[in-house]
Amino acid sequence: MPVRCPPFLHCLLALAAATLTLPASAQTRGWLRYTDGNAVSGELVEPGRFRSDRFGELNFLPAEARFEADATPPVATATAEVPPSPVPIASGWAPSLWSVRLSGYWEDDDGSTTSDAAIDFEATWRRSAGELDLAINTDFKVVDGDVDNNEQTARGRWFHDLSPRWFAVGLAKARRSRMTIDPLPALDTLLLQGSLGLGARKEWSLRSRSRVALGHDWITVDFLKYDLRVRTHATSFFLENNLQLSPRVRFNNTFYGYLWEDGSWGTDSDAEMLYAINETLSVGLRHEYRHNTVDLDLGSYHKLSLTTRLSF
Repeated sequence: MPVRCPPFLHCLLALAAATLTLPASAQTRGWLRYTDGNAVSGELVEPGRFRSDRFGELNFLPAEARFEADATPPVATATAEVPPSPVPIASGWAPSLWSVRLSGYWEDDDGSTTSDAAIDFEATWRRSAGELDLAINTDFKVVDGDVDNNEQTARGRWFHDLSPRWFAVGLAKARRSRMTIDPLPALDTLLLQGSLGLGARKEWSLRSRSRVALGHDWITVDFLKYDLRVRTHATSFFLENNLQLSPRVRFNNTFYGYLWEDGSWGTDSDAEMLYAINETLSVGLRHEYRHNTVDLDLGSYHKLSLTTRLSF
């Protein structure tokens, strides 16, 4: 004969089932915090694997990020969650990256030896609607014991957000170069460059992005020993990729293309592939290529070198 359960028994069973299932999901909700201060909300799938609310699934190493569980279950709201910033930067500039890069190579070709060493210092400051990127570089090349090229460069880039995707960009650059071109006397030049442009960005993930921009450049080159000054301008194309290919492998590339007044094209590219030893030290390969660039050198120049980067 069928047995009728009291109505309150169904309520007790439903309440018990809900009580057993809620803590399991609450315990896995939280923040994935990276060592550089960035954070993203979501759910821990398993150790080293995190499903973020914004970027989907992310893989991480204990050395580069840690998971922090929420103290209370997440509450659904009409607006997206914004992770708390480790430093209050609502109105002022705050440093987000400091790095030192060492690169160089040595080769022996038919009895002629060539060595090259370069040091790059880079620093980035950010605020809510902008980014300031400063860099200082020195490059020293020796061929058969004689200095072939001695070059120092200082560069500043300013990015101002017009919307979450669009930005305005300005660039200021100075380069002093002393170059030996046999049998001509040594060339001593000073390059000054200014640029303004508009661009767009694409955030692929929390640690990967691409930026592209169109702009106009004004260039002045002083040949110091000859009391000669050349002024020109060009329409420029800018592409920058900072891509995290895996938890330890990263690809960085900066590419400039120039359309000169006479209709010719120039190219300036700097790319590196890095493997992270730990959260501070990375090693890899660096490739540089220039052709018909802003220093008015109509020839081509390329260099492949070993590189080491320290990031703080």
